[in-house]
Amino acid sequence: MLNTKLITQIFKFITVGFWSTMINYGIFYILLEFFSIHYLMASAIGFVSGVFAGYGFNRKWTFKVQKEKKYTEIIKYYTVYIVSLILGLFFLTILVDVLGVDPRIANILAVGFTTCTNFIAIKIIVFK
Repeated sequence: MLNTKLITQIFKFITVGFWSTMINYGIFYILLEFFSIHYLMASAIGFVSGVFAGYGFNRKWTFKVQKEKKYTEIIKYYTVYIVSLILGLFFLTILVDVLGVDPRIANILAVGFTTCTNFIAIKIIVFK
């Protein structure tokens, strides 16, 4: 059974993720629709923007890390998200190029996929 602390962390992670996703998708949509940037590049730029927006909130609010920042923590955090970006872009490519899903919809599905993997990796690897 899930404990209260874990449920709270999941809720907070989703909340931070929601706002990070709004930044991510907003940038993706603007680049795709108004600047005709290729969907993969637009997705990558949006993703990175959302990651930068979420780091501090996840560190202090979601996982309540009190200790001083270590460079290894920052490296682990961004490594998790680099791997997540690669997996997300791969998933996005399959959805768009193989299955024919509209990039605007496929990007939402890719963000949902990476949100699940990100929580597990961030909790286990970065903010243990």
